[in-house]
Amino acid sequence: MDLHYSQSDPLATPVIVTLSGNGLRLRFHGADQRLRLVEVMDFKRAKLAYKGGELVKAQHEDNLASSGPVFKRVYQMLGASYPGEYLPPKDRSPTGTYVLSWPGVAFTFPLQHSAWSAEKDHVAMLGSHAASPATHMALFEGKSWPEARRDLFVKVPSGPHLSALASRPKDSLPSEVEHVTVHGGDKIKLDRRSPAQPIWITLNETTPQDLVAELGPPDVIHRREEAITAEQHSRKRTGSTSRPRSNGRNNGSQPSSYSSTGTDTFDSDFDSGETDEDPAERTSREKFWCYFSHGMDILIGPPSDEVSMRSVEEDRTPLSASPHLVVIKVVIHGNVPGSYAFNRHRRLQWTLDLASHHGSTYQPLTSEQNFESNIKPLLLSIFSNTWPAADMSTGKVVNRTWGADPSDSSFFLPDAGEDLVEGGNGSEQWLGNTRLYAFPGLTFEVLENGAVSALTVC
Repeated sequence: MDLHYSQSDPLATPVIVTLSGNGLRLRFHGADQRLRLVEVMDFKRAKLAYKGGELVKAQHEDNLASSGPVFKRVYQMLGASYPGEYLPPKDRSPTGTYVLSWPGVAFTFPLQHSAWSAEKDHVAMLGSHAASPATHMALFEGKSWPEARRDLFVKVPSGPHLSALASRPKDSLPSEVEHVTVHGGDKIKLDRRSPAQPIWITLNETTPQDLVAELGPPDVIHRREEAITAEQHSRKRTGSTSRPRSNGRNNGSQPSSYSSTGTDTFDSDFDSGETDEDPAERTSREKFWCYFSHGMDILIGPPSDEVSMRSVEEDRTPLSASPHLVVIKVVIHGNVPGSYAFNRHRRLQWTLDLASHHGSTYQPLTSEQNFESNIKPLLLSIFSNTWPAADMSTGKVVNRTWGADPSDSSFFLPDAGEDLVEGGNGSEQWLGNTRLYAFPGLTFEVLENGAVSALTVC
């Protein structure tokens, strides 16, 4: 598998995956990362069938080995078509190219230039000996290739991000989160695929039960101290007692405490009734719920001290002294090609709307904007009277590769409050370092090209 992307602007250009062993090339939209085009580059390696019939037979009528389907075979399987496009040869080559398409599929046929005429029937030309078997095939969404290519990477696709949502019963999977809007005041809106209604996450209020009801059980759960250990002490993992980590996959057997929901019931999040609250005890109760398919990690734990004090002042039972756990922070992953965390979470696009909270007319910021040129200047202006500009404008440098164990490195979260990673030599220096920029309630992990790899709302 070969992955091609723009190192300077990976979100604005298509991401190309080449599967040479399968004869395929896949083109994905850079921002939403959904598949937009499938190209068959080698018919000998790609086995294709349509309605139960093989598209490419081992031999055609002349008993000669065929690398691609002949026009007659394609015509028999797909039926009549409108005339296509003829591309004349270059560099005095005797052979041009004729592109013929049907809804969702197109073929390129080499055609002798001397046999081409705008007055001739394209069926007669391609059915003659002047045409060779098809060399390429394309699969796309649209009525024809000339129409689809104009807005191939512009229009909103009709299908979901996850193919499982299109193939499995609707009631077997939770509705897909398509976009996140972060509002001031610790409120996060999750827009879901229609007809599902959007849901809201409010920090220090939303409960784990709310998450399970709306998003389903998490793909995996990490204890807070284990997440820190994986990030800050990756060279000391030999004696780790953490639960198995995976990139959304099951690596090995599950502990006996795993329930039918796929979550670990050991040291349940809901069974602690202790009233003594100290940092170590709080940390031990905090757990990250990882939703790889939704593109989020959510930290669950006791409410913050500020919320607990407010409960006391209002003559209510302090939440921190009860087994009630809430959402403390939300990490939204960008899945940016070239980042160390690439391909661990699905990309989740976000909008940062602080206008209503700050009583101004600030334009919303988006996950596709460059941090240095677009996001940081506006945030410095918004929070100029809140935090010192020097603290917000200078990011902490973090290296995500040094000393990392490839078999145990699937969990990396930006945390501006922790020490920086230090280490020795690594084999993935080309990935480059990232920077953590902290603002009130927000932390951005930014790549060297300015793309936001992760946004933490806390």
